[in-house]
Amino acid sequence: MKHLEKQFSTIASAEHEPQSLKNLRNSAFDSFKKTGFPKKNWEAWRFTTVADLVKTPFRLSTEADLPEVISKSLDNLPFPTLLFVNGHYQPDESTLPKGINVNTLIDSYNEDAKLVTNGFDSGSSPFTVLNTAMMNSGLHIRISEDFENHTPIRFLYLTTKLSEPIMNHPRLILDMADNAQANIIEEYRGDSSDSYWNNAVTVIRTGNNSKVHHVRIQNEAPAASHLATTIYEVLAKGAIHGCFISAGAALYRNDVNVTLLGEGADVTLNGLCLSRKTQHMDHNITVDHTSEHVTSRMLFKYILAEKSSAVFNGRAVVRSDAQKTDADQTNKNLLLGNDALMYSNPQLEIYADDVRCTHGSSTGQISEDALFYLRSRGLDAVSAKALLINGFANEVVDDINNEEIRDYTRRLFESWLSGVTHG
Repeated sequence: MKHLEKQFSTIASAEHEPQSLKNLRNSAFDSFKKTGFPKKNWEAWRFTTVADLVKTPFRLSTEADLPEVISKSLDNLPFPTLLFVNGHYQPDESTLPKGINVNTLIDSYNEDAKLVTNGFDSGSSPFTVLNTAMMNSGLHIRISEDFENHTPIRFLYLTTKLSEPIMNHPRLILDMADNAQANIIEEYRGDSSDSYWNNAVTVIRTGNNSKVHHVRIQNEAPAASHLATTIYEVLAKGAIHGCFISAGAALYRNDVNVTLLGEGADVTLNGLCLSRKTQHMDHNITVDHTSEHVTSRMLFKYILAEKSSAVFNGRAVVRSDAQKTDADQTNKNLLLGNDALMYSNPQLEIYADDVRCTHGSSTGQISEDALFYLRSRGLDAVSAKALLINGFANEVVDDINNEEIRDYTRRLFESWLSGVTHG
């Protein structure tokens, strides 16, 4: 905790911030110190430990951590991209499509503090509170009805060429206008051999009758720790389709909190978690149904190799006023080795009497009968195994609505699968 106090003092003394924001930071950090890091006796953290994270003296990233040269050809994806390097937004390396407005967090806070906070300074996760105290990068995006929704926009957080362990606490907030539509990619990528920690908060708020497809990709370096909070607020007849792809980082956890606020609100949450070696991945998801005629769908699939471990906590809450709710959650897990561990806990909490709610979970290994069948048709053991794993994952990947994003995600999966099946 002492090294965090030292780092907090550097950001709390910033002269360019209004006093009200400084007060908010101080209040949040005091709250975090009182709560502390998650402990094993906390129900929501029973199977996820942050002990290694606590031991590392991470330093807040500064502009001195930027590499001398930032490549303009990071990949060949044809998407407008807003680029962050080692926690710092790079406007000169970013491209903005028509129909969006970009503000810094400070600008939006000065306009209206609720645009940046709105209660996100508190919550069940201490890391959300810590993000409020130490948020050192991020943007507030407004997406208008004029946005060209056929063109995805990507937020790329790249961590590279570090000389010592750093941490960043980015906050990304997207507000959708009524009737607007957008395809969003939020991607975290890293290639550093030094430890680093991303503690991210992402907030997406729909307008009435607006639709968002949000693909979140976490593909960071093996030495990374990634803790995240994703918040969706869906108004009447609004819809969010969220897809969560995770394949990197030694420690990964995402607390996903969804509130369906208006009649006809709809959310779909899909996830594909790929872990190997000693990686640990954790999704803790709450979908709060607060209005009539709302729907939610949740499908999370995990593929665990070697000695990796993972957690799925899915909770659907149906309030007493949320009659005619239709909610479904499914968790399916494929273990590729005898040493992999999966903890699954789907939950329903229902206070209304006219609803349709289902949940289910299954965990197992590759069917020996299916493997034998494919080998009897001429496939070798490696190809047969890869074909079955592909079939398991495709249900999530194929549901991504944009072809270019879908192909990009499939290439990421196939690269991971090649490493697992071919060593």
